[in-house]
Amino acid sequence: MALTGTGVTMSKMNFAGGAYRRRLAGGTSWAALSLAAVAALASPTAARAQDVSPAKAESATRVDIPAQPLGEALRRFAEQTGIQLGYSTDLVAGKRSAAVSGTLSPRDALAHLLAGTGLVANISGNNATIRAPGVAAADGEQVTAAVNVEGVQGSPWFGGAGQAAGVNGVNGSRDITATEGTGSFTSGALTIGSKVPQALKDVPQSISVLTSERLEQQNVTDFTTAMRQLPGVTLAQGPTTLDNTFYSRGFAITSIQVDGGAPLSTNYNYSPQIDMSIYDHVELLRGAAGQFGSYGDPGGTVNLVRKKPLDHAQISVEAQAGSWSDYRVVTDATSPLALDGKLRGRLVMTYQDNHHFYETAKDNKTLIYGIAELDVTPTTLVTAGINYTRQDSVPWQNGLPRYLNGDDLKLPRSTCLCFDWNRWDFDTTEFFGSVEQKIGEDWTAKFDLTRNTQGSTRKIGYNQGAVNPTNGLGPQLYGSYYDLKSSQFSAEGTLAGSFTVFGQRQEVTIGVNRSSSNGVNTLGYDDLISISPPGYQPYPGGSTYCNDYGEGGCPAGSIPTNPPLDVLDFDPSNPLYTEPRNPLPSYRYPGNGQVQYGAYINLRLTAFDRLHLTTSLHWSRYSYNYGVEYLCTTTSDACAGKAIGDVYDTPPATPYKGDDFSWPPAINLSFDVTKALSIYAGYTDIYQSQAYYVDVDLNPLPPVTGANWEGGIKWAARGGRLNISLAAYRLRQKGYGTGDPDNPDFIEVSPGIYCCNIVDPNQVRQSQGIDFEATGEILPGWQISASYTYSANTYEGSSWGSNEGTPFVSIQPKQLYKLWMSYDFAAAGRVGLLSKLAISGGVNGQSSGYRTGYTCVRFVGNPNPVTGAQTCAPNTDPANPSRVQYEFTVPAYALLSARIDYNLSDTWSLALNLENILDKTYYQTTGNGVLAGHWYGAPRSYTASLHAKW
Repeated sequence: MALTGTGVTMSKMNFAGGAYRRRLAGGTSWAALSLAAVAALASPTAARAQDVSPAKAESATRVDIPAQPLGEALRRFAEQTGIQLGYSTDLVAGKRSAAVSGTLSPRDALAHLLAGTGLVANISGNNATIRAPGVAAADGEQVTAAVNVEGVQGSPWFGGAGQAAGVNGVNGSRDITATEGTGSFTSGALTIGSKVPQALKDVPQSISVLTSERLEQQNVTDFTTAMRQLPGVTLAQGPTTLDNTFYSRGFAITSIQVDGGAPLSTNYNYSPQIDMSIYDHVELLRGAAGQFGSYGDPGGTVNLVRKKPLDHAQISVEAQAGSWSDYRVVTDATSPLALDGKLRGRLVMTYQDNHHFYETAKDNKTLIYGIAELDVTPTTLVTAGINYTRQDSVPWQNGLPRYLNGDDLKLPRSTCLCFDWNRWDFDTTEFFGSVEQKIGEDWTAKFDLTRNTQGSTRKIGYNQGAVNPTNGLGPQLYGSYYDLKSSQFSAEGTLAGSFTVFGQRQEVTIGVNRSSSNGVNTLGYDDLISISPPGYQPYPGGSTYCNDYGEGGCPAGSIPTNPPLDVLDFDPSNPLYTEPRNPLPSYRYPGNGQVQYGAYINLRLTAFDRLHLTTSLHWSRYSYNYGVEYLCTTTSDACAGKAIGDVYDTPPATPYKGDDFSWPPAINLSFDVTKALSIYAGYTDIYQSQAYYVDVDLNPLPPVTGANWEGGIKWAARGGRLNISLAAYRLRQKGYGTGDPDNPDFIEVSPGIYCCNIVDPNQVRQSQGIDFEATGEILPGWQISASYTYSANTYEGSSWGSNEGTPFVSIQPKQLYKLWMSYDFAAAGRVGLLSKLAISGGVNGQSSGYRTGYTCVRFVGNPNPVTGAQTCAPNTDPANPSRVQYEFTVPAYALLSARIDYNLSDTWSLALNLENILDKTYYQTTGNGVLAGHWYGAPRSYTASLHAKW
């Protein structure tokens, strides 16, 4: 071996100190090691390193060591602390260290580094040796037991085991679930399934995480992109480019939490335009999450975990440029601010300007996020922050139509039937805060609150109508204008901890919460392009489009339809599509919202060492308030004698509410086959209010109820650095409201309340399938995230008629698979130029999905010369039907993506992401018919990123 600068040669033993590395003989005696130490001390550098206080091992110093191969981490440790290290290279080969960052004593920092490796350190003065457990320490040496790091990193419970494995809570954040700095695709602590940090293995439901490392590698910048990468989730494009529906297990995901609090509601005018630059990671629970606060949405729940301040100064800047003029800059700065680090802060600023692969549509976004933490006492943490986002967009609504007979138009992917005067502008402000109090070793009380306000203005012209293949006519121009307001407030208090009964650890979480959502004083407007008398004239001197349905009031020569829109040769500059003036407000909502209360208790009981029972009880109350005021837009008829904007009618509003107490309670059993392997089975209830439907006596209908049954196996391999799970589930939901056959008129008896309905117990929606997922480190430097989902959903019950046995969400594919792998040459122990390189790649694929319905294939008569409308032939000949069932299919596809990342220096790195590498042409979403709703998937694209961190 070579001792740098000394000329001494031995082999297989590493002796690190100061700024150099030594190779010593593996398995050598302590005498040989002592001789090597003497030789090392002969160098001036080593002498300076040795010339420190005898208490060096206990004095605090600043260390900043990323997760990496253990040998390299130990070298950096020696450089930063001045501690001399001796160890066998064979002993550390193939092992990887956790990240360590903060002000720690060298003894504690070394314990961090060795956590999860199975090795211990013997410290004597300013020297230390690394050895396997069971090897006797030399006289006078103190042992740092890196396997048990409770004194350094807290309890191994509630996420401590994952911290010891280096996959969460190692970056200097007070949030133990934080994944920043781990370099891992998995985590050992999530809160979505338990309200308190728990390992994935210990939560008896299907949960997943999108870590900070994956957010960076897969260039996840917004909520939609994040959801695309999560297991079992299917995206269906909504009515506009800014609307999406996410399906899991056959049901839409409508519950979004932030930092584990009460969920945001996507109703009442709130449109989540979420930028991922302020979040550390994303958690997903698939299936019902009814154990905490009655949020029994059957599809799943998403939890976004904010970035928190770190205990050390750090600044990062990232600049991106990509396809279709996509430009983005993010700056992220965090540091202790005052009071010897007890006050910490973090500031994130983001700017993005991007177009889309289709013409005209674009977005511009500015974001500012600030958060501060204060250690009021060693056990009391207070957090407060603000998040402001301004987004101005030119959206596209309704996507592409089809031909009347259902054939594809086969238009270029760059086609956008939108106008440069379209706009949807958002201002979103969020204030949040929390107080967390540790009580003893195992108990924590927490109170958090969030207030979110959003104002948005939307003005959109859009197409509606199928294309007649004989003349290319059919689609027409429509428009809408909205001035929307949304306000949400949520608060939650929890008490969580553990106690011992008969020598067994029992865990309990108790919580209460309240959340409110409303769109009070939101204004409503008539159609932007209204053809009611006196009609619509796009430009002076142009034709007037007006339809009085034979009652008079339209100018002579009016065309009784909306303006035609030429889809096959679309020109947005056509004067026919001139921007219309804004309409007058015609109604206002003085009351439009809901308030939800919840209380719950969750127990994780252990009767024997390996058998655990998780159960919960919860109570909830929903109350809704809906009212409307109609406003004058003229000074005639009902508004005679009134001014424009005055209220002329206020229908009576009927508030409604519902209560629920969960019974039978959710029950889950899990058994620890080994320390790393567990199996589980259980039941979680489903509860969804439908109090807005009333029966003939105007009583609200009872809630939709059901059960989520699930069983599976979870394995925390490689000490928790790799998590593997396999689950099978069956979900049944029943109690849907349907029209009352004895009172067939479906009417709005008061604003938002519909009559008359009954509950049909023979109408059931059922979903069943399997989930597989593997995330984490397979080998040093090799990370993987792989998932496969099979899901089949069907209508069950004769009341569904011909729909029985068919999917209720056919657009969700039965099979979905997602893979992303990364190989970091430095983390794998490579040296030289390769050590600066990391390569990644993956595939997202699915089986086919479809929408179905009926369309006309035989027409009679001549088409309307303006609208292209044509009469469907009578459907009287079974051998030659004029109306047939269509099935607009999204064929099975697989999209390849890749990334290459090169470290230019210790500070700078350059990366290139490629998406849809094979440039596959496909429909991301198909519509419910021929009129609209067909959206292409994105073509091949690239994003180049320059990143710096100090």
